[in-house]
Amino acid sequence: MSSGKNILLTKEKISLLLDKLSSELINSFTIKELNNAAFLGIQLKGVPLSERLAKKIKDTHDIIIPIGTLDITMHRDDFGLRKKLPNIRPTEVPFDLDDKIIILVDDVLHTGRTIRAALDAITDYGRPKLIRLAVLIDRGAQEFPIKADFTGETMKINPDDKIVVTWTETDNADEVYSLSSQSNKGKKQ
Repeated sequence: MSSGKNILLTKEKISLLLDKLSSELINSFTIKELNNAAFLGIQLKGVPLSERLAKKIKDTHDIIIPIGTLDITMHRDDFGLRKKLPNIRPTEVPFDLDDKIIILVDDVLHTGRTIRAALDAITDYGRPKLIRLAVLIDRGAQEFPIKADFTGETMKINPDDKIVVTWTETDNADEVYSLSSQSNKGKKQ
């Protein structure tokens, strides 16, 4: 792979993947279960994904799924190893987690460490009935026994390369690209 930015998904392809994910979610649960479900978007890039999935489900099936946000920074296993303090973003859980179906949402599943931290963080807020994972991209390189239940697309790329997801809401564009390890030296994912 050459050094630099390599476009993996355009806005149009992302839109198709969002349709796919929302359809999979609708088809995997009964109406009663969906009425007891909530999205928890992992800060930062899982939040716009959860908002878009909730909007698609409302627009196509008139089902309103509540959305919360989850910051996992303090639950990461590398927290003490970082040289600078990370940005801590808000965790907002505007619903009771107890006995709820939680759909944890993130942009990229890589090693599974973020999801492990998210599972730890969720237990600070309650005891859900069921937790499922929805991701836009699964890199297939998990270091933990964690698997996405709903995946937009699986991509096999160089393990040292970084996948970047941008959203209009946070970055003024919908795009997914990879940065080769040569152009990513010294940066943490």
